[in-house]
Amino acid sequence: MAAGKYKHLIKPLKIAEMPGMEQAFRNTGNADVNRWLNGRDHLEGVKLNFSWGFYTGLGDWHPGMDPHVHPYPECLVFVGLDPNRPEYLGAKIQYCLGKELEIHSFDRPSVISAPAGFYHCPSVTLDVTSPIGYSFFIISLGADPTTRWLGDGLTDEQIQEMKEAWASSGVKPPMNSSFGKKRVHVSEETVTHGHLYDDYIKPLIPNTITAGQLSSTEKSRYGEMFKNGRKPGPGLTENAVWMFGNDLRGIDVNFCWGIHTQPGIWMRGPGKGAHVHPVDEVLVFAGTEPSDIDYLGAEIQIDLGSEHERYIIDEPAAVVIPAGLAHNPIVTRWVDKPFGVLMMSLGARHETTHVD
Repeated sequence: MAAGKYKHLIKPLKIAEMPGMEQAFRNTGNADVNRWLNGRDHLEGVKLNFSWGFYTGLGDWHPGMDPHVHPYPECLVFVGLDPNRPEYLGAKIQYCLGKELEIHSFDRPSVISAPAGFYHCPSVTLDVTSPIGYSFFIISLGADPTTRWLGDGLTDEQIQEMKEAWASSGVKPPMNSSFGKKRVHVSEETVTHGHLYDDYIKPLIPNTITAGQLSSTEKSRYGEMFKNGRKPGPGLTENAVWMFGNDLRGIDVNFCWGIHTQPGIWMRGPGKGAHVHPVDEVLVFAGTEPSDIDYLGAEIQIDLGSEHERYIIDEPAAVVIPAGLAHNPIVTRWVDKPFGVLMMSLGARHETTHVD
């Protein structure tokens, strides 16, 4: 990774590693390992926190602690790890939504939209059919991770023990946690089985971004991305999923996810290929090897700034792109192992303006 003016905007995901604290939320169905970055500590103050992790276990993710709420909206995204089967999650998930504790289940890649203050969870992994498991990432629109746990499964003594454990660990808690005075009991007698929240869960379906055959409505969602003869290059995945605010219950974010397998430039067209956005954006390059979350398996170059200062990424990393900062082109130089790319842009539409 080259030294330069914008080096501080490239954040290796391992900076969020917490040695000795991996088991804090390692409760059966929860992550085997994950990385969780936030604007407060890692992302230059961007109003965002996100996670990336690998999952193989069965059961409740946070026994006795759920449901919970956040003061900001978030998207909860479940994805598979097979680059040739974008429709395959490799797991079956059960999720409770709303104060009604309405149970939903799904077994394909999906996103759950949770507005600010919205009750969600327990999250339970019912089954894992993929031999390497599946992955999950959070996209939360707050720089400072904050959760209010509402479940009735923890005693006051247990809560105090958790607080004391964090205080004595010398490690800054990754999340500000508080516990509701009015507890919510989750059981077969209290959950519901209706359809009030069906629209809060959307399947992730690869779109037509690489085909270059976008409708006028689709083109408006991408801004100027495909203007003036620009088109996808060989380095862009053919199985990208792009979701916008109107897909996500009006949450002010759009995100793109895909697993990339081929070298080459991502977007071709006239000029040098840089563009800007009016909102902050974060690009995440993540490995797909569950045995080593810090292995990317590829080398990627990205230009930052009007100077086209070039950086090389060869480990899982997030690139913080403040509003108005010119960036791109992106080129995958080589690939030994398929890698994932998550783009998170803090606007309901993807507004893009080419600058050179």
